[in-house]
Amino acid sequence: MIESMTRVSLAAALALSLGGGLLVAGGIKVRAQKDKTFDFTAARTWAWHPSGAGEVVMAVTADDNPAAMKARFEPVIKSAVEQELVARNLSMAAAGAAPQLNVHYYVLVSTGMSAQYMGQFAPSVPEWGLPPFSGATQAATVIHQGSLLIDVTTPKGDIVWRGVAEGEVHMGRTPAQRDAKLRDAIARMLKKFP
Repeated sequence: MIESMTRVSLAAALALSLGGGLLVAGGIKVRAQKDKTFDFTAARTWAWHPSGAGEVVMAVTADDNPAAMKARFEPVIKSAVEQELVARNLSMAAAGAAPQLNVHYYVLVSTGMSAQYMGQFAPSVPEWGLPPFSGATQAATVIHQGSLLIDVTTPKGDIVWRGVAEGEVHMGRTPAQRDAKLRDAIARMLKKFP
């Protein structure tokens, strides 16, 4: 069984800047892992997790509004996940019926930075041929990053499958471009679902 990921480990994942929150960049990395002991062929019904379909965690600015981000992207995420699960012969559990699987998503958005300074790639003992110089910063890049995690759990809460899509967030993209990249990332991720 895959170990349960708590809010603490979600915060750690955010701190490690796991790429594609809004998932609008080319080069989105997608990966998945599953519980090898779980019989996926026996599961035919699913539902969104009883606590809600998902959560958004942001660490970009002091004015972050995760609720607005969730309101904007949750309909896109939900419809894309529903479409992909139906394509994998899983149906939404009827109202009042117990699903065999629950689905929950997490959107994590953060800011990272990359910097280079003069002499960064010089050998460790440059005295033999390079004049002395100060290591001033020559290039700095601020990158908005994020991830979309989709967890599939049993009704008891055991995670049996996790998909992760990660990449750079491009702030200048249109809403239609963002939605298309998000749908593409979800489709690529759920193709890895057994």
